[in-house]
Amino acid sequence: MAEAAAGARLDAAFDHVRRDVNLVTTEDGAYAVTLSFVPSEMLNSAYRRLFRVKKIIQNMIWPLTPLIWGIIVTAVCVRVVTAESGSWWRSGWLAEFLWGIDEMFPWEKHLPTQLRVAWLSLVAALVGLVIISFVQRSILKYLLTFNGYMWISGKPPLHWKAYFGLVQVLSGAKPSLYNFQNLLPSLPVPPLKETCDKFLLSVKALVSKERYAELEKKCEEFQKKSGWRIQLYLLWRRMTTNSWLWEWWEKYVYLKVSKPIMINSNYYILDQFKYLPTKVQAARAAGMIWEVEDFKLKIDWEQLDPVRNSGIPWCMKQYERLFDTTRIPGAEYDELKHYDHSPERYIAVERRGVWYKLPLMVKGQKGWRRAFPHEIEVQMAKIIEDADKNPAPAGENALAALTGWKRDGWAQARKTFFWAEPNRSSLEIVEKASMHMHLETRAPSDLTEQAKMLINNDGKSLWFDKSLSFVAFANGKGGLNAEHSYADALTTAHMWEWLMSGEAVVDDLYRPDDGHCKGFKDAAYEQVELPAPQRLSWDMKVKSDGGDSTLLKVVNNAWEQNKQEIEDLDLKVMCFEDWGKGFIKQAKMSPDAFMQAAMQLAYRMDSDGRNALVYEASVTRLFKQGRTETVRALSVESQAFVDAMLDEKQTDEERVKRLRKSASKHATLYKEAMAGKGIDRHLFGLYIASIGLAKLGVVDEMKEGDFLREALAMPWTLSTSQTPQNQTPTRWKPNSEHKHMVSPGGGFGPVDDGGYGVSYMFPNDDIIFAHISSKKSSDSTDSSRFKGNIAKALNMIKASIEEDFKSKGK
Repeated sequence: MAEAAAGARLDAAFDHVRRDVNLVTTEDGAYAVTLSFVPSEMLNSAYRRLFRVKKIIQNMIWPLTPLIWGIIVTAVCVRVVTAESGSWWRSGWLAEFLWGIDEMFPWEKHLPTQLRVAWLSLVAALVGLVIISFVQRSILKYLLTFNGYMWISGKPPLHWKAYFGLVQVLSGAKPSLYNFQNLLPSLPVPPLKETCDKFLLSVKALVSKERYAELEKKCEEFQKKSGWRIQLYLLWRRMTTNSWLWEWWEKYVYLKVSKPIMINSNYYILDQFKYLPTKVQAARAAGMIWEVEDFKLKIDWEQLDPVRNSGIPWCMKQYERLFDTTRIPGAEYDELKHYDHSPERYIAVERRGVWYKLPLMVKGQKGWRRAFPHEIEVQMAKIIEDADKNPAPAGENALAALTGWKRDGWAQARKTFFWAEPNRSSLEIVEKASMHMHLETRAPSDLTEQAKMLINNDGKSLWFDKSLSFVAFANGKGGLNAEHSYADALTTAHMWEWLMSGEAVVDDLYRPDDGHCKGFKDAAYEQVELPAPQRLSWDMKVKSDGGDSTLLKVVNNAWEQNKQEIEDLDLKVMCFEDWGKGFIKQAKMSPDAFMQAAMQLAYRMDSDGRNALVYEASVTRLFKQGRTETVRALSVESQAFVDAMLDEKQTDEERVKRLRKSASKHATLYKEAMAGKGIDRHLFGLYIASIGLAKLGVVDEMKEGDFLREALAMPWTLSTSQTPQNQTPTRWKPNSEHKHMVSPGGGFGPVDDGGYGVSYMFPNDDIIFAHISSKKSSDSTDSSRFKGNIAKALNMIKASIEEDFKSKGK
């Protein structure tokens, strides 16, 4: 058994070299390498590599395009060659300089004069364009280091208008996906004293005076002793890397986690609220895959427009791993494995515990092409029929439970039970799929049930390690479960909007009479008879080396523990239709700041008068490889507002006055976070660096790291995030004619076992959604109660604003 395992693992080690290199065992036990070339795959691979070289060159010369380069170079060459010998083009100072260069190459004297002239003019034109492109890119790169425009209120002054105009001109007509990447500034390292002062201010409304004085003392000692040395290291790291934070954040926050990623890390997104594109499950699954595949191809070929806010570009790094990515469990650290673009292109589909490989390429009348939606629907129908007739046996139907289990347990099981066939090949197919589709047998009755079926399902059907797992329910509803480490929700939400706007508006995929995809069993459309999807097989009886444990036993154990996690989750979705952000905008306030104030008021009512340390996610994608920063929404100003709301003696005028101060403070905190001036990523970086420097003897982490450990250990009792909307404005109109097609957003599990997780969304001016999660095992939380308190807080604030308006005659 051990020798066989060693042989199989040696085989596996060669898999990453090339698909057409195989390691086989000869009869005498020796290993031999065999090569099996597939011409079509070689051509596709070569084409892909040429495309990459082309994009590298384009990104280097951008904003100038190859076409512009070709036209200018050709024009210069023609002009110089056709010029008279005594003209400036032939005898000016530049021409004399070039003839001097020509003298350095004796062999050129044997060439015709006209050819030499053409060669030198070509060199001059190319060098000139390189200089122009370099200057243009340098100016744009310098301009992107400014972010003072975020603090503009009202119409921008003339100098900022000029700034935006210049950025627009230098950005070119139609930049591609990654054109701006090398021009973005790196994430700054805030001044140490500034971060420490902001931290102390952020906890002033949370801790007692005695505790505050203690933290203040420790903070002061940290700055005087080891803090400045750690700060210097971060500054050096910033100068020598694209992002001093990216690698650490991914490794230590996401990949070095032993807890299950189901509920605790993965998140979900719901489909349209009041609109059902089709009731046919196979058609809905096909339509979702078609639209998502369209988005994927635009990323693969860099045709997707880069995200820009007021013309200012954002980092697009996260889009690289949106598809073809799987999280691989490890004993200490997980690994993010991104599989390169494959010409084969397939997805993995699950139904009743059975896994299938479904290719998305077909050979049509004019050669290989993407499978059309109606062809994918036929395949989905075949899967539904096959799985319903022959579902996976008990135990095998819970195989995916391993991915929702504790990470070290899954890592050991993967190493023990998946080295031999058929498990090895089947696992490889599942992990290398570009995405997953789960064909659910049940249908959710409301938003809360739909959310629960997306965040954890039954604990045994979703492959939680996959970057994107789509779900099509029996009644045609849909949704998504996403792994979190490779990208943030903003990126995934962009893809989801593309999907929703595409299937219902842009492409209009479904027939209105029967709900099937247009072209389904319709002779007017090309119909390609596809082979049945490949059903994957598994050996559940395989035993561990030298033990009695089987894969079946381990899977069942994982599922039992997953069910406990699921049972402990208290999840509710709030659909607040009394009014929406339209009223908030009329009150001339930020909807986000308004909602944060309402949640703090709701928590005070929910927790018998306590304050909560509030986490709100903000983006830092104005910087290269930027991800998120924390907005510490609890402030002295927000505490004063909540105090006024709960004080019956206070006037509505005073309450609104404090609300505006709280909203203004929140807006400042949010802008500072986006501008790289937040607190928590800096504290995190200081702590990680302190551990490394302690090993080198530069600092004593145990003695001098008390402040950092205490600062980072404070629980996020209220963890919040606003789900973005309208990232695809050219594809639909979610605020007007398509407002019934918007999504209620998505949600996540609570960060703190004794707190709440709240994801909220303003899809349009008339409605507010909130996804509220907590743990049933906590005595201090109740998601239904908190949902009611949020609604109550929203109406309380609205009433105060209206009364204040009345008193002022507005």
